[in-house]
Amino acid sequence: MKGLIQPVSSLLLILLAGAASIALTVEYASLEELTIESSSIIHGKVKSAYSKWEDKNIYTYTTIEIVNDVKGDQTGKKEIVIKQLGGTVGEIGQEVNGSPKLKQDSEVFLFLVNWKNNYWIHSIILGYYEVVERKGEKIAVNNFNNVYFIDPVTKKSVQNTDKIKTSYELNSLISDVKRIIGKEG
Repeated sequence: MKGLIQPVSSLLLILLAGAASIALTVEYASLEELTIESSSIIHGKVKSAYSKWEDKNIYTYTTIEIVNDVKGDQTGKKEIVIKQLGGTVGEIGQEVNGSPKLKQDSEVFLFLVNWKNNYWIHSIILGYYEVVERKGEKIAVNNFNNVYFIDPVTKKSVQNTDKIKTSYELNSLISDVKRIIGKEG
């Protein structure tokens, strides 16, 4: 029995070490940078999604019902469709580690970029916040699970991730974004 435990525990350590190295790596962007670089910023509700093959990858298209068009050209529109790499078609699935999973009927706050005639979440995960209710207050939360940040200037690892804000009171976030947009114009 003891002879079996050693190889199993070694294999487990190798698997855990390998899993840690699969984390999504993105350049960190501040709220101001996200706001300025995004072509559209919305608060909305996930309505539906479908995945399909394009070239040699699976992409998911998610329809978001717009609750509040904070920035962009969505005025008067009721919905926006966003594109993400990954998804499931039949029995085959592709996943981008660290990429947000947009769940049906969930409320979201998204920073979006328009690239190749599609809306994408800014930096795969940085522009995604799920809106949850805590003690009667709406909070926008992104816990950046399995994400590794690098400094966009030095290209080195961001060592102090405690300073990266993972949640905002929703109305304060909207106010901050609108203040930044006001500076931009």
